[in-house]
Amino acid sequence: MRILIVANGRIKDKEFYKKIKADKILAADGGADNCIRLGITPDKVIGDMDSISKKAKELFKDRLFHDSDQNSTDLQKCIHYSKQYKVSEYIIIGAIGRRIDHTLGNIMVLDELEHPATILDEHNNIYMVKDSIELKGKKGDIVSIIAISDIEGLAYKGLKWIVTNREAEAGWTGTCNEMNAKNASISLKKGKILVIQARD
Repeated sequence: MRILIVANGRIKDKEFYKKIKADKILAADGGADNCIRLGITPDKVIGDMDSISKKAKELFKDRLFHDSDQNSTDLQKCIHYSKQYKVSEYIIIGAIGRRIDHTLGNIMVLDELEHPATILDEHNNIYMVKDSIELKGKKGDIVSIIAISDIEGLAYKGLKWIVTNREAEAGWTGTCNEMNAKNASISLKKGKILVIQARD
């Protein structure tokens, strides 16, 4: 089951997001207002209800799930709620915004997930990779890698600058590589990395 989580961050190009297909839609608190902007109806609105507007709260009053746990973010609450489903993939939108602390926190939530997950907006796809990933896009897409932990056996295929069996410490970055075609692959033997595929 493909789960779309709509968070409370920046949503600009509405047509871009309308192309996303999902089996269930969960709104993270104020993400319900982004659902209104996109013209979609969430199956549940989950959170402590401190950022949802009165309009969205009234519109989705039969879909609210109040979770007052102050030790988790609204995005984490959505993920916890989703465990009742047979999840195969997460797509997370509205997770990037003006607040860098919120954005970084949302990105690091990817590390908690057992299933493939993508944070995306109009310009970026962000993945947490612990073994391998196949990227689809177009020639010239920018691909950057950030080591979240010490890594071993990092290798790329289908990128302009090839890496084979690289070791690096946590914090290492390989920025502004480029896809040579519509497909590329990145793998590692140990550790975890963030992969950011950017579309200018």
